[in-house]
Amino acid sequence: MFKLSKRTAAATHTEAGESVMHAANSSQAGLDIQRELIRVAFKDTMRNTGVPAAWLDCEVRNRPGPAGTEQIEVHLVMKQWSGHLLRYAMAFQKQLLQCMDRYEPTVDHSGFEWLWKFAHDCACPFPDMPAPEEWAQKLEARKGNAEPAKGTAASAAARKPSGVATKAVPAEKKDKQFDLRDVFSDLKA
Repeated sequence: MFKLSKRTAAATHTEAGESVMHAANSSQAGLDIQRELIRVAFKDTMRNTGVPAAWLDCEVRNRPGPAGTEQIEVHLVMKQWSGHLLRYAMAFQKQLLQCMDRYEPTVDHSGFEWLWKFAHDCACPFPDMPAPEEWAQKLEARKGNAEPAKGTAASAAARKPSGVATKAVPAEKKDKQFDLRDVFSDLKA
């Protein structure tokens, strides 16, 4: 006569479907908010660094991660070639990550996947790879500039040209400066 405590199978199925859809919508809404925050942080970083907006773009994508999770990919797309921007790509990415951390201090952004891409029409002055001999020359030049690990002050003084004053640079800083000069020596602004 009265069906107060009994539910039909159809009603239970509908409620379960709605809760799954609600969970999917809320996670999708969370990803949409995350994506928008990354874009806002990108625009702020562009403004703060002075990089022209026509040179770089940001695309945020989701891809399946482990155990059914979503992983965020941040694609930084170079639309206009700039050797100067390429030289500071890691610094730009670091500053963007710091900006994202300021906006969302409770989110671990270090797990994001970072990709640098180049637009087809970015006007890169290096459309083809150089000859293999050029890489060998770079390697030999690098080996020739490397200082021996062991040596006395007298032997180091003997190797220095006379009359040239040099400032002492810590070894780790010298290596870093050399690597960056070598890596980016052929880039044109």
